[in-house]
Amino acid sequence: MSKNYLDNITNVIYNAPLWIQEVIFVDMKKNLEIKYPGLTTPPNEDEVYPAHVPLITFKGKKELETHEHNLDMNVYKFLQSCTNNLRIIDITLNNFWTLEQTSEALCTCIEKELIKEPSNLMISSLVFYLGNRIRLGEYVKRINKININELDDVLRKQKQHNMENPHQIKHIGEMLVNLGYIASNDVNKIIHIKDEAKKRFMIPTEVMHLASGQNVQPKQVETTVQNTDILQQQIKKLTAENNLLKDKLRQIFNIQNKKQ
Repeated sequence: MSKNYLDNITNVIYNAPLWIQEVIFVDMKKNLEIKYPGLTTPPNEDEVYPAHVPLITFKGKKELETHEHNLDMNVYKFLQSCTNNLRIIDITLNNFWTLEQTSEALCTCIEKELIKEPSNLMISSLVFYLGNRIRLGEYVKRINKININELDDVLRKQKQHNMENPHQIKHIGEMLVNLGYIASNDVNKIIHIKDEAKKRFMIPTEVMHLASGQNVQPKQVETTVQNTDILQQQIKKLTAENNLLKDKLRQIFNIQNKKQ
């Protein structure tokens, strides 16, 4: 497994002449503005969650060695990646995960003190939001868009509205906007980030080969999408089998414990 799955791609761009990099930059910005309006404002460098490098604790290193708490295998894969000082984006791509899956594993690690919680408030809040530990209202409060009293007001009025209008249910985002606590563009951005985190990204094989200077046969190009689909199906199958095996092991351990 490559330490940085993007290296082969980004190095081609980084080593290109300036005039090529300029065009790539302009084209990328234009493409983002078309696909994701309002999401192209550059964040502060230390607030880019996918570029964050998680820090494993002593407790995390010990758990990785002993598997004492019999955690989900994704957690151990995550911990192993952290021993190599990988970024969130590299951990996600190397394991063929979605950003949501990575965030869920990271949340578990933080909760069990296996990984240090990010010191940056924006990143920490996004981890728990994308990892399905907190909902939109709590996320907005954590990043200081609203305070606790305003959140309570929104939740109370949302509950009242939905009870009185069961056929016109309003979500928390709608209520935040309707009550003037947050702009609709901000809510749309947050929801869009959540939706995008559920998507899996796999760099096509022929692109990796081209970036690394290897020759690619036409047949490889034609079958890339098919191979990607097959790989995703295999991942789902292996995940299901792994979960069944874990359930059986837990049953065995429970029987042994009762006998003792």
